[in-house]
This record gives sequence, C-alpha cells and structure tokens, in this order.
Amino acid sequence: MLSRPPKNDPLSHNPTTQHSMMRFHGFHWMVSGALLFSLTLCLLPSCPLFAQEEEPPPTDWSFESEVGASIFFGASDQTTVATQVGVDRKSARFELESDLSYLYGEANDGEGNTFVNKRSWAAASNLDYRGFSRVNPYMFGGALSSLEKAIDVRYKWGAGAKLTALDSEASKLDFAVAFLGERTEERSLTNGDAETLARWSGEFNLRQRFSEGRTVFEAKANYSPVFDQSDNYTVTAESSIAFKLSEVISLKLSVVDNYDSRAEDRGARDNNDGRVLFSVLSSF
Repeated sequence: MLSRPPKNDPLSHNPTTQHSMMRFHGFHWMVSGALLFSLTLCLLPSCPLFAQEEEPPPTDWSFESEVGASIFFGASDQTTVATQVGVDRKSARFELESDLSYLYGEANDGEGNTFVNKRSWAAASNLDYRGFSRVNPYMFGGALSSLEKAIDVRYKWGAGAKLTALDSEASKLDFAVAFLGERTEERSLTNGDAETLARWSGEFNLRQRFSEGRTVFEAKANYSPVFDQSDNYTVTAESSIAFKLSEVISLKLSVVDNYDSRAEDRGARDNNDGRVLFSVLSSF
C-alpha cells in the first residue's frame, strides 16, 4: 500500500510550494487549451461549414485615413484629437489588415489648470488565411501605449479561428475565438513592473450598409480574460456610423469604450475609459 504523507507535512503548508502548484495547474490548462485549439484547426477542413467557401477574390489594396476630434464643455472642459491610418491587402489566400492610431486629449479642472488626460498610440496587424471562407484561421499581433491606462507599452500576439455568419454587399457578421500572449510594462511613474500573461479572447464584428451603401453602421466588441484569473480581463467596444459625402470622403461618428480591470492597480484614474469622436474619413 502507498503511504500517505502525515497531516503535519511542512510542504503542505509551504507558501512557495503552494504557489508552484498553482503555476503548474495554470500551465497545465494553457497546454491543454493549446492542444485543443490545434486539434480544432486540424478538424476544420472536414467541417461542413468550412467546405462552403466562395471563389477567391482578386488581389486588391485599400487605404483609409481618419482625423477626428471631440470637445466637451461644462464643469470641466475636455478636448480630444485622434488620427488613424489603415492599409488592407486582399489576395487569393491571405488578407492582411494593418492599423496605426494616435490619441491626445487635454482637460480643464475648472480652476484654469489644464492637464493631459489622454495620450495613447496603437499599432496592430491581422492576417487571415483564406478569409473569404466560412471558417478560417488567423494570426494577429500588436503593441500599444496608454497614459490613461498607466501602460508604458503592451505587446500582444496570438492566433485563432473566425466564423463568418453573414457576408454580402449589404451585411457582414463574424465571430472569432483566439488564444494570445500578452506582456505589459507599467508606466515608470508607478513601480515600472512588467507582467506576462496568457489570455483567450472572444469577439464579434458587424457591418451594415444602408441607402445603397451611402450609410455604413459598424459595431465590434472584444472580451479578453486571463486563463486562470477570471477577474483579470479587458473589454473593448466600439460603434460607429459613417455618411458618404463622395466616393472618397465620409463623415463619421464613433463611440469607443475600453475597460481594463487592472488599470487602477497600475495607478490609472479609472478602469474604464470612453470617448465620442466626430471625424472625417477618407478611403480609396
């Protein structure tokens, strides 16, 4: 018979041992999730949804730039300016989307003192393999910095699978699930710590065209929790409506909300950060 360790075994009450066991279980779930994801991708070609794919589109480039601002008056005046540039390339096998954005904002405390309350930049790329298919794998990576979230720089990279539920000239709706790694370096004004985490994410993207394509409504949301910490998560939600003035120029109204459950712990004013922007959009 196997002997059972005594109840007063010092290892069972050793905090270092317990922490190591927690890390081992967390690593076990990460490996199990990765294996399940790999198996899912291997089985996708045999899935009926995966077989329902359209003809590959021809190679095509598109460029988009946006400049926006918001001004609020009241107990505290706030001004925000934002700009964004995007480049997309579609081909018979791959679809590559790249974006670069910058945001700057100032606020007045009501006593004549002005301070910077928003300053952030972000760069991201997304690569879809056979994105015209009903189900397709994709990879992504990016980096960002945010004064309002007390993030000096955050890197993320990962891969997932995307399901296109609806795709027509007027409407498009897709859902995606991914696994990603993330490294966050806090602002030097705090303790400057760096943290590396493993997350999973779920998201959806909706686009609807009205009035023969002259009006476009878009909505998207992303939820990304840490694998073994359900209370550590980020949520990003954005809705916008654009009105075409010409083939190139559009007016756009957008509402963006970002939530980071650990922002205040890093020294940020609030976990939540949102904005409303009026912008001019050019695409060709």
